[in-house]
Amino acid sequence: MTINGQQFKRLVFCDSSLALEIERNLECFRGEGIFPNMVIRYEREIWVEFVQGRLIKEVDDSLVEKVAMFYSRLYSEASRLVETNTTLFPDRLDRDLYFLNQIGILSNGLLGELRKSVDALQPTHCWIGFDYTDPVKKNFVLNPKTHLLCAVDVEGLVSEYLIGMGAAKALVRWLNPFKNEFFRLLATKGAPDIQAYYGFIELCFLAQWTKRAFFERDWKAIKPDYFEGYRGL
Repeated sequence: MTINGQQFKRLVFCDSSLALEIERNLECFRGEGIFPNMVIRYEREIWVEFVQGRLIKEVDDSLVEKVAMFYSRLYSEASRLVETNTTLFPDRLDRDLYFLNQIGILSNGLLGELRKSVDALQPTHCWIGFDYTDPVKKNFVLNPKTHLLCAVDVEGLVSEYLIGMGAAKALVRWLNPFKNEFFRLLATKGAPDIQAYYGFIELCFLAQWTKRAFFERDWKAIKPDYFEGYRGL
């Protein structure tokens, strides 16, 4: 929307508690340039600054570095190393896999093999913190003023998350050819080391994403073949 020549983005949520949570998350990165700055929250409504920039068209080394910079900043903010079994993610992963089996997406045999693989992949400790869960290319702009990648769809910014699940969506969908370079850049920028147990992270993402796609009736996003790579690990 435009008021007095100034552009803003207005978001209305289902309730005020969700709007408050998003406001709190955004304020942690105010002035960083990787998200639009908050303008105001009123009950269940949020206004943020409108960020002009160039949409992502080509994925190259320069863009991969900007994506790594974006996620390294997120993952370095108030992240903490915890015992994995004290988090909700192992139970959630098993629940999601079982549900996918119940509705016929995963066979009984594949479910059994995936559960064995989870036992091998699950780390003793994992990093919890901020993440950005919707890194589709249309949700980013390249800001010509800051030369940073800015995520304009602010609903995807979450806290208390298994770090890496957000980046996993990009790595599965469009960043996969640059996976090794992405992790190398994350490490050089001082982000928590998640590469050693990325298989567990990606499996958590795939199960959650496929389950959500089922409820949203996004049939094209449901690809059981994604899970085949986790047989017999």
